[in-house]
Amino acid sequence: MGSTDINFAFTQNAGRIVRDQQDALLVAGHLYQRTDLPVHRVVGEAAGGYCAVADGVASSPSPQRASRAVLEALRGLDAGQEALLQDGWIGPRLIRRHVHAHLCRQLARDRRTRSSASTLALLQWRAGRFSVLNVGDSRVYRVDLDGRWQRLSRDHTYFESMVERGEIARDQSVGQLYHDLEHMLTADAQEDDFAMHWRQGEWAPGDTFLLCTDGLHDTLGETRLEAIYRPERPVDEQAALYREAVLDAGAPDNVSLILARITSLGMPV
Repeated sequence: MGSTDINFAFTQNAGRIVRDQQDALLVAGHLYQRTDLPVHRVVGEAAGGYCAVADGVASSPSPQRASRAVLEALRGLDAGQEALLQDGWIGPRLIRRHVHAHLCRQLARDRRTRSSASTLALLQWRAGRFSVLNVGDSRVYRVDLDGRWQRLSRDHTYFESMVERGEIARDQSVGQLYHDLEHMLTADAQEDDFAMHWRQGEWAPGDTFLLCTDGLHDTLGETRLEAIYRPERPVDEQAALYREAVLDAGAPDNVSLILARITSLGMPV
């Protein structure tokens, strides 16, 4: 691609209710888990790489350690783990055999941390293509240069499963219990049948990817996420607007987000 770059902007905040930061971010090889991380901006390699968010499940014993362990497993893949790649992509095989296994080694041996759980949303790119993988309800969106949105991830909740089976309508009002997670990464070797969503596609200069935990998409909703977004706006300014919108809305949960924009010379960064 020559002059093509990937510009990242990312931020975290623990919110106004939850004391601990149970989310974690992985960007440009660095792992972040802070109660308040102002918007940062970095430029990445367009030739290949990956970034991810993870959200510790609050009802589990040690959510902040679970999300961190999941991203620690992804941060430094060596030759042993690279053998688990599928046609060069981070896919279900590596998540099951390496990431889940690492989570279990870190937390399942101690009864105080066993069953700690986390979601995961991951974006990988190389050779003009992208791959998105997620477990749980952390999400990945794609926005093209004209501002058209597409959700690339799938929420692994009871509600989504019931909608897919045709048991309820998507616009049907249901209790909060139905929106609980059905699948997640859990520090228990017996909990290895979790669902994963994996899809690939081609990216084009100008595409922007948004990775976020539910502290963003549940607090603002997809309609407001789209309304606030402008494709001509630099990614760091856009990240700051999302952050302020969540804080203004009361920030009831931890919030973490990454914006990744693929740019060529002359495009907004």
